Amino acid sequence: MPFVVELYFDPATEANIRDAWKTLDEAGISDSMPKGGYRPHVSLGVCDRLETSSFAQELSTFAASVTAFSLSFPNIGIFSTSEGVVFLGVTVTEQLLNVHVKFHEIFKKHGHEQREYYAVGKWTPHCTLAFGLSEQEIAEAVKICRQINLPISTEVNEIGMVKVSPMSCQALHSFNLKS
Repeated sequence: MPFVVELYFDPATEANIRDAWKTLDEAGISDSMPKGGYRPHVSLGVCDRLETSSFAQELSTFAASVTAFSLSFPNIGIFSTSEGVVFLGVTVTEQLLNVHVKFHEIFKKHGHEQREYYAVGKWTPHCTLAFGLSEQEIAEAVKICRQINLPISTEVNEIGMVKVSPMSCQALHSFNLKS
């Protein structure tokens, strides 16, 4: 079961994204995010094996060294892969890339069998709105998500570690960023 390290947002943004999830669920397109117990997030890294206790200690120190920062979601996107993902795209900033690079300096010591999508230089930061969609469901989801009032501006104020199974997401640790 994969481990994921995620960035979290202010409560208003979380509520806004949860509303989009609810709309997709009520339209019969996808309940993948709320049903799985996910929290709105941007994933920094994913791996299949993680030394959780030693990594949690370093992640706590890392979080304390990162000042909370602004993030913007200006668009809706899809990944043209078999996973059938619709997402909010993130404006890539120097600050976000620096956080990603510094995070991977510690993640590489503890995370094994890391997913290439999240590697430095290959990462497409995004906030998943739904996954596991067919081509028709992707089209319907994009049509619905175009009603989201974009851009969404938020503050990234927390980092967390979760364990994901095919049906659920279990929070393991969460740390506030420096305010």
